[in-house]
Amino acid sequence: MKKGILLLIIIILLCGCNNTSNDRDENLLEDEYLGEILKIGVVGSSLLPDVGNVQYEYVELGEISKDNKKFDALIVMREAFIEADDVKYVDFYEKVDYPVFFFGMKDFQMFAFTNMNMTIENSKDDNVAYVEGFRNFNGEREGVKLYKNADEDSDEKMLVRIFNYINTNYLQSSS
Repeated sequence: MKKGILLLIIIILLCGCNNTSNDRDENLLEDEYLGEILKIGVVGSSLLPDVGNVQYEYVELGEISKDNKKFDALIVMREAFIEADDVKYVDFYEKVDYPVFFFGMKDFQMFAFTNMNMTIENSKDDNVAYVEGFRNFNGEREGVKLYKNADEDSDEKMLVRIFNYINTNYLQSSS
Protein backbone atom coordinates (compact mmCIF):
# COMPACT_ATOMS: atom_id res chain seq x y z
CA MET A 1 0.00 0.00 0.00
CA LYS A 2 2.84 2.41 0.89
CA LYS A 3 4.53 1.63 -2.44
CA GLY A 4 1.31 2.40 -4.31
CA ILE A 5 0.89 5.77 -2.57
CA LEU A 6 4.56 6.64 -3.15
CA LEU A 7 4.24 5.71 -6.84
CA LEU A 8 1.08 7.84 -7.16
CA ILE A 9 2.83 10.84 -5.55
CA ILE A 10 5.83 10.49 -7.90
CA ILE A 11 3.54 10.32 -10.95
CA ILE A 12 1.62 13.42 -9.82
CA LEU A 13 4.84 15.34 -9.24
CA LEU A 14 6.27 14.34 -12.61
CA CYS A 15 3.07 15.28 -14.45
CA GLY A 16 2.92 18.59 -12.61
CA CYS A 17 6.51 19.40 -13.53
CA ASN A 18 5.97 18.61 -17.20
CA ASN A 19 2.92 20.86 -17.51
CA THR A 20 4.64 23.75 -15.79
CA SER A 21 7.77 23.31 -17.86
CA ASN A 22 5.90 23.24 -21.18
CA ASP A 23 3.89 26.36 -20.32
CA ARG A 24 7.02 28.15 -19.18
CA ASP A 25 8.96 27.27 -22.34
CA GLU A 26 6.20 28.59 -24.60
CA ASN A 27 6.03 31.86 -22.67
CA LEU A 28 9.81 32.12 -22.46
CA LEU A 29 10.13 32.62 -26.22
CA GLU A 30 7.59 35.44 -26.03
CA ASP A 31 9.56 37.10 -23.23
CA GLU A 32 13.07 36.72 -24.64
CA TYR A 33 12.75 39.69 -26.98
CA LEU A 34 11.58 42.77 -25.12
CA GLY A 35 13.08 45.45 -27.34
CA GLU A 36 11.44 47.97 -29.63
CA ILE A 37 8.59 46.90 -31.90
CA LEU A 38 10.08 45.38 -35.04
CA LYS A 39 8.49 45.08 -38.46
CA ILE A 40 10.20 42.16 -40.17
CA GLY A 41 9.75 41.20 -43.81
CA VAL A 42 9.91 37.43 -44.33
CA VAL A 43 10.65 35.76 -47.66
CA GLY A 44 9.70 32.09 -47.68
CA SER A 45 6.77 29.94 -46.71
CA SER A 46 7.82 29.16 -43.13
CA LEU A 47 5.43 30.62 -40.59
CA LEU A 48 7.55 32.08 -37.84
CA PRO A 49 6.64 31.85 -34.15
CA ASP A 50 5.25 34.83 -32.28
CA VAL A 51 8.08 36.58 -30.49
CA GLY A 52 7.61 39.57 -28.18
CA ASN A 53 7.21 42.86 -30.03
CA VAL A 54 7.86 41.44 -33.51
CA GLN A 55 5.41 41.84 -36.39
CA TYR A 56 5.96 39.77 -39.55
CA GLU A 57 4.96 40.62 -43.08
CA TYR A 58 5.35 37.73 -45.50
CA VAL A 59 6.53 39.06 -48.85
CA GLU A 60 7.74 37.88 -52.24
CA LEU A 61 11.33 38.80 -53.06
CA GLY A 62 10.30 39.87 -56.57
CA GLU A 63 7.78 42.36 -55.17
CA ILE A 64 9.94 43.77 -52.41
CA SER A 65 12.91 44.32 -54.72
CA LYS A 66 10.75 46.57 -56.92
CA ASP A 67 8.97 48.71 -54.33
CA ASN A 68 10.22 50.83 -51.46
CA LYS A 69 8.67 48.92 -48.57
CA LYS A 70 10.40 49.77 -45.34
CA PHE A 71 11.17 47.12 -42.75
CA ASP A 72 13.40 47.00 -39.71
CA ALA A 73 14.94 43.93 -41.38
CA LEU A 74 14.30 41.26 -43.98
CA ILE A 75 14.72 37.55 -43.27
CA VAL A 76 15.15 35.22 -46.23
CA MET A 77 14.27 31.68 -45.16
CA ARG A 78 16.10 28.62 -46.48
CA GLU A 79 13.25 27.50 -48.75
CA ALA A 80 13.61 30.81 -50.66
CA PHE A 81 17.38 30.52 -51.20
CA ILE A 82 17.14 29.23 -54.77
CA GLU A 83 15.04 32.24 -55.76
CA ALA A 84 17.22 34.63 -53.70
CA ASP A 85 20.29 33.36 -55.57
CA ASP A 86 18.99 34.79 -58.87
CA VAL A 87 21.36 37.41 -60.30
CA LYS A 88 18.45 39.83 -60.77
CA TYR A 89 18.41 40.47 -56.99
CA VAL A 90 22.08 41.47 -56.64
CA ASP A 91 21.20 45.12 -57.32
CA PHE A 92 18.52 44.98 -54.60
CA TYR A 93 21.05 43.58 -52.09
CA GLU A 94 23.50 46.35 -52.97
CA LYS A 95 20.97 49.13 -52.40
CA VAL A 96 18.61 47.90 -49.66
CA ASP A 97 18.85 50.24 -46.66
CA TYR A 98 17.74 47.86 -43.91
CA PRO A 99 19.44 44.67 -42.67
CA VAL A 100 18.96 41.43 -44.61
CA PHE A 101 19.45 38.05 -42.93
CA PHE A 102 19.71 34.67 -44.64
CA PHE A 103 18.29 32.14 -42.18
CA GLY A 104 19.33 28.50 -42.25
CA MET A 105 22.67 28.70 -44.03
CA LYS A 106 24.45 25.37 -43.87
CA ASP A 107 26.98 24.76 -46.55
CA PHE A 108 27.60 27.94 -48.59
CA GLN A 109 28.50 31.57 -47.99
CA MET A 110 26.12 34.54 -48.12
CA PHE A 111 28.09 36.11 -50.96
CA ALA A 112 26.38 33.55 -53.21
CA PHE A 113 23.42 35.95 -53.10
CA THR A 114 25.15 39.31 -53.01
CA ASN A 115 27.88 39.00 -55.68
CA MET A 116 27.15 39.03 -59.39
CA ASN A 117 29.45 36.15 -60.33
CA MET A 118 28.72 33.86 -57.38
CA THR A 119 26.03 31.23 -56.89
CA ILE A 120 25.13 28.68 -54.28
CA GLU A 121 26.95 26.03 -56.32
CA ASN A 122 30.29 27.86 -56.41
CA SER A 123 30.35 29.20 -52.86
CA LYS A 124 30.36 25.92 -50.93
CA ASP A 125 31.83 26.00 -47.44
CA ASP A 126 31.38 23.68 -44.48
CA ASN A 127 32.17 26.32 -41.80
CA VAL A 128 29.21 28.61 -42.31
CA ALA A 129 27.21 30.51 -39.71
CA TYR A 130 23.56 29.44 -39.44
CA VAL A 131 22.46 33.02 -40.01
CA GLU A 132 24.41 35.43 -42.17
CA GLY A 133 23.31 38.97 -42.73
CA PHE A 134 24.38 42.42 -43.77
CA ARG A 135 23.43 46.06 -43.76
CA ASN A 136 24.48 48.68 -46.27
CA PHE A 137 25.59 51.72 -44.30
CA ASN A 138 27.44 54.84 -45.49
CA GLY A 139 28.59 53.15 -48.68
CA GLU A 140 29.95 50.13 -46.80
CA ARG A 141 28.49 46.70 -46.12
CA GLU A 142 28.48 45.60 -42.49
CA GLY A 143 28.22 41.83 -42.08
CA VAL A 144 27.00 39.68 -39.23
CA LYS A 145 27.26 35.95 -38.60
CA LEU A 146 25.29 34.09 -35.94
CA TYR A 147 26.42 30.55 -35.25
CA LYS A 148 24.00 27.91 -34.03
CA ASN A 149 24.96 25.74 -31.09
CA ALA A 150 23.31 22.48 -32.15
CA ASP A 151 22.74 21.42 -28.56
CA GLU A 152 21.12 24.63 -27.32
CA ASP A 153 19.87 26.83 -30.16
CA SER A 154 16.54 26.03 -31.78
CA ASP A 155 15.44 27.97 -34.85
CA GLU A 156 13.14 29.96 -32.56
CA LYS A 157 16.04 30.95 -30.32
CA MET A 158 18.06 31.94 -33.39
CA LEU A 159 15.21 34.26 -34.42
CA VAL A 160 15.26 35.86 -30.97
CA ARG A 161 19.03 36.37 -31.35
CA ILE A 162 18.42 38.13 -34.68
CA PHE A 163 15.76 40.39 -33.16
CA ASN A 164 17.96 41.28 -30.19
CA TYR A 165 20.84 41.99 -32.58
CA ILE A 166 18.64 44.28 -34.70
CA ASN A 167 17.37 46.10 -31.64
CA THR A 168 20.83 46.59 -30.15
CA ASN A 169 22.91 47.28 -33.26
CA TYR A 170 20.54 48.96 -35.68
CA LEU A 171 17.65 50.56 -33.81
CA GLN A 172 19.70 51.84 -30.88
CA SER A 173 22.42 53.23 -33.15
CA SER A 174 19.94 55.10 -35.38
CA SER A 175 18.03 56.71 -32.50
